[in-house]
Amino acid sequence: MKESNSDNILIIGICADVHRQGVHNYHQAGDKYVRALTSLSDKVIPVIIPALFNELSEQAQDTLLSGLDGIMLTGSYSNLHPSYYQSDLPDDDDAQRDPHRDASNWKLIEKVLAADIPLLGICRGFQELNVYFGGSLHHRIHEVAGLMDHREDKSLPLEQQYAYAHPVALQENGILASWFAPRTEIRVNSIHMQGINTLGNKLNVEATAPDGLVEAFSCPNYRFMVAVQWHPEWQPDNYADNASVIQGFIQACAEYKNRSSQ
Repeated sequence: MKESNSDNILIIGICADVHRQGVHNYHQAGDKYVRALTSLSDKVIPVIIPALFNELSEQAQDTLLSGLDGIMLTGSYSNLHPSYYQSDLPDDDDAQRDPHRDASNWKLIEKVLAADIPLLGICRGFQELNVYFGGSLHHRIHEVAGLMDHREDKSLPLEQQYAYAHPVALQENGILASWFAPRTEIRVNSIHMQGINTLGNKLNVEATAPDGLVEAFSCPNYRFMVAVQWHPEWQPDNYADNASVIQGFIQACAEYKNRSSQ
């Protein structure tokens, strides 16, 4: 049988946030996430999934996912509502909230894991996955004794905010360790106020910051589920360590497509 050109194309879903512009709400995803996929492969079609996945019928949810080869849960200016991990809002809460994304991604994660579709979580997506598996979050890492200030300096140009900020140690025999071998640590940017307090059930640590904070994890119960606290989508053409993470995810999506077509 002659192979179709479409057989090599990967369709990867990217979750959306809901932002108000003027008097209307918009479902949108950051350009850097979309372009991270297309800049490293001419075989990827990114598809933005509106933040109303939970409102679709189950048949519609299944139909949508059946056409995808992978899912990326992005970072965001908003934070997951603490009620998802049985916590109250912190005093003087100044975090942005996005209840549409909270509810949409909670259902999206459930269905993606059930279908065993490759899943990459980034920053907020990393935090959502940790909470989904029963973990909890620090509201403000910089106020926790013994932990570094992981926030970016917003007074600096964007290029400097997203530059490599600190190393992370890779867990021996982990997925990330296999991508970067023989190196045992890589460089990452650091642009987050929240972080893992308790690690979710059945999750394996993949990388830790110098202060011991978990910066990446995976779950052996699935063919590919990896989440990172940093932002590998930032200019992978210019940051080799970022590119390796995105390329690893794309490869997992390709392997999933090949298995599904057999």
